[in-house]
Amino acid sequence: MNQLTCPDCDLIVEFAPLRAKQRAFCPRCGHLLTHRSFRALERSTAFALAGLLFLVLANIYPFLSFSVSGQEQVMTLLQSSQELYRNGSKVLAFFVLAFIIVIPALIIFSLLLVLIPIILKRRPVIGQQLWARFIFTLGPWSMVEVFILGVLASLTKIASMATIVLGLSFWAYVAFTLCFLISLSALDRYQFWRTILPQQSTPAIAGKSAASQGLSNCHICTLTSTNTQHHCPRCGAILHTRIPNSLQRTVSLLITAMVLYLPANFLPITHTDQFGNVLDSTIMGGVILMWEHGSYPVALIIFIASIMIPTAKLCALTWLSWSVSRQNSQNSKQRTSVYRITEFVGRWSMVDVFVVAILVALIQLGGILTIRPGPAALAFSGVVIITMLAAEAFDPRLIWDKLEENKRDQ
Repeated sequence: MNQLTCPDCDLIVEFAPLRAKQRAFCPRCGHLLTHRSFRALERSTAFALAGLLFLVLANIYPFLSFSVSGQEQVMTLLQSSQELYRNGSKVLAFFVLAFIIVIPALIIFSLLLVLIPIILKRRPVIGQQLWARFIFTLGPWSMVEVFILGVLASLTKIASMATIVLGLSFWAYVAFTLCFLISLSALDRYQFWRTILPQQSTPAIAGKSAASQGLSNCHICTLTSTNTQHHCPRCGAILHTRIPNSLQRTVSLLITAMVLYLPANFLPITHTDQFGNVLDSTIMGGVILMWEHGSYPVALIIFIASIMIPTAKLCALTWLSWSVSRQNSQNSKQRTSVYRITEFVGRWSMVDVFVVAILVALIQLGGILTIRPGPAALAFSGVVIITMLAAEAFDPRLIWDKLEENKRDQ
């Protein structure tokens, strides 16, 4: 029998070895603990290699072209961040470059460095632990699919005013996105680490929490060790029974995000200069404009991603922090589900920032039509990134601690 500690509720779960296409779930909170796929490492490596090739192609050829009134503007993938930099939005340019090129490339590179020697039965790469940790720690910060959605939204927004041509780079990046997502989905954290660095967790009693048995679960490689160890013996990550000062850090980040939320929604996110007339557009103003022009799906996507999701995420994390501070032991499973949803959807709010990046890079036609980023773009990026950090700082195992305490008292 195998043992795993649930990362969401800290329960020690015992299960039989899995066959292909089988999954193991936590019986208490419903978290997917592990799944097994047929030839997962080989499939992941193959799609990673294909994805790397497509990423190289995506950075060589034109991405999009935009023509109006006899003038044409061609942009490359890198220009989505370069134009932001030229317009003074250096921090925003760094975020866009990191999220759509640098971090995905680093994940793919790390994946290949770790898996190719295993498949070829060669000596592991130097620094194998570090490269393997990159794959999982950087995963939430790769936003390739969000960027594709932002590109489609921006094209819908400007298709009525000009001729748009999709370049070879666009299709290469779409192919890269598909390969990237398939490559990562084929990997299971538990199965992956058992293959590259086989090591047994410290024996424990199933059905009880790891903390109650003096154990800590590694959030990177899933290995369960005694809480006297400060670093995971398998991957080297820092071990904590609970994330230190989790509530304080979460609340501090939420307050910062709430402060930025006001300028993000009331200041202009873009400045549009058309024949000398400057028009400022806020996030909500852009949604209303697209709705009035009949672009209902895009307006709805931007409204959900840029208005509803950030607001819901702030409210959800605030409620979860409050319920934990009150030591509420009721509805633990439902609150854990709320946390999972909050953690998953937060990154999709970046779609509006990517729309701005595409419009700024593509529409630079001098006195005819020019779009520049507004101050709200950076503020809104801050809201998205800080709420993602707040979700990472919040420890969902705190939701279950009061329930464990009540069981011990009984």
